[in-house]
Amino acid sequence: MSRALVMAAALLLTACSEPAQDPVRSYAGKEDAKAYSGDAFKGDKAKWEATLAARAGAQNDYAPFRAAGKRP
Repeated sequence: MSRALVMAAALLLTACSEPAQDPVRSYAGKEDAKAYSGDAFKGDKAKWEATLAARAGAQNDYAPFRAAGKRP
């Protein structure tokens, strides 16, 4: 019985000894550039957002049905 108790205690202590998983140091790389800072938009965030909205609207699969006055 004491052998089982010792084994249970060893198992319990082993389960509680997880090493820390925190990174050693934080990432100190370069800062990411804004998506709208390239040549196409030249830093104009509003133009970039309008382009994204237009592209998302063109990806609507139901748009041809609605344009024809039908319900999908």
